[in-house]
Amino acid sequence: MAEEKKDVQKVKLSDWKALFTDKLWAMDLDFASKAWKRFVHFFKLVRLTIDSFAQNKMGYQCLALSYMVTLAIVPFIAFIFFVSNGLNVADKVAELLLNAFPGHLELVNLAIEKANNIIHIAQSGTVGFVSTLMFVWSLLWLMFQTEKIFNNVWGISHIPRNIFKRFGFYIGLLILLPFIVVMLSYGIVLYSNAPSLVGLDLTLLHRFFGWVMFYGFTVLTLFAAYEYIPACKVYVRHALSSAAFTGLVFVVFQYLYLETQMFVTKLNAVYGVIAAIPLFLIWLKYSFQIIIYGAELTYALQNVDEYKL
Repeated sequence: MAEEKKDVQKVKLSDWKALFTDKLWAMDLDFASKAWKRFVHFFKLVRLTIDSFAQNKMGYQCLALSYMVTLAIVPFIAFIFFVSNGLNVADKVAELLLNAFPGHLELVNLAIEKANNIIHIAQSGTVGFVSTLMFVWSLLWLMFQTEKIFNNVWGISHIPRNIFKRFGFYIGLLILLPFIVVMLSYGIVLYSNAPSLVGLDLTLLHRFFGWVMFYGFTVLTLFAAYEYIPACKVYVRHALSSAAFTGLVFVVFQYLYLETQMFVTKLNAVYGVIAAIPLFLIWLKYSFQIIIYGAELTYALQNVDEYKL
């Protein structure tokens, strides 16, 4: 006996209006076309990502995180210099920092100078040791707050992880990060000198592959953050999909930011370091917003099918 074929429902004007209301989550899609189902699913992802970002007040948390990074960045540079001095690559790390922010040379040079001051303070006996512990604590506290924000995305108010294991992980990560920066600086130097080593002038192609490599490194970093920072089970496919999309947005934002350095340079010529600080904070804020939007997208990908108001 042949099964009765059911007609596909046509999309009505009321269905389009429902996309922008809470009725979106109660729409009946049993007899809808595949194209309409996919579109509604995509729209739910967008709505859930944006709504969760707004409901969790992530904009304020990203702003707070930007200020905390500003306070912790000099101690972090000092920690990197401390490690790289032992490896005799401190000059390469300083070169990497200067090349990363060509429009903020005065600010970067100031941060490097203050980082060296921290190292000198750390070598000045008991007082220096206590001061160093305070600087290290600022880095650990930054990691703690970052983990808290990622857990806020998933609605986790009580983190089930043992506090000692968490800070042990932070310390291990803090020790590992300088070596990653050193390896990255060496890689950038080798990559930058590669065309000259073979006697070729491939400027445009060289820059293109440089951004491709930066995109790959960004995706791996974001995937690790989305997969392992939240204190819950995150599916690999969702973390990877979110990291791939967010990494693309992040790289495009960095490209636009670096390509507009002429405007920043003109402001620096008038205001000096005073102009660099607010511009750096704005860059940090929007960079963190992109990253946290990616975390919200990971949450939406994993929960959109079961989400109910």
